[in-house]
Amino acid sequence: MTELSKKTAAMEPDDLVVGTQPSLRTVGATVKGGAGELKRGTIMAKGADGLLDILGKDTEAEAYGILTDDINAADGDQPAVIYISGKFNANKMIAADGYTITEKDKDTLRKYGIELTAALSY
Repeated sequence: MTELSKKTAAMEPDDLVVGTQPSLRTVGATVKGGAGELKRGTIMAKGADGLLDILGKDTEAEAYGILTDDINAADGDQPAVIYISGKFNANKMIAADGYTITEKDKDTLRKYGIELTAALSY
């Protein structure tokens, strides 16, 4: 008999995405080797070399997008997918250790179509 119902995957809500407008858009990018293990929700900054690294690590790099999935870029450059537009929970954003996300960072993200808003987790 054919199995008509089978669980193939599961998803746990993480409260990162908090709205439908602006709509979510993603793009492929390359994360600089040595960035380490990065979690979904990490704000990425684009350096002069075009590679992405965690916001706050390079003071010259500007905020560019938000990592869609966990990745490990400890040993070398890694392909990644990042959000370049959407509405996100500001309380779930990740930046470099000791770095505080600034109003300039938020303004830069807004230019790309990324809105950060405070939201409650459920």
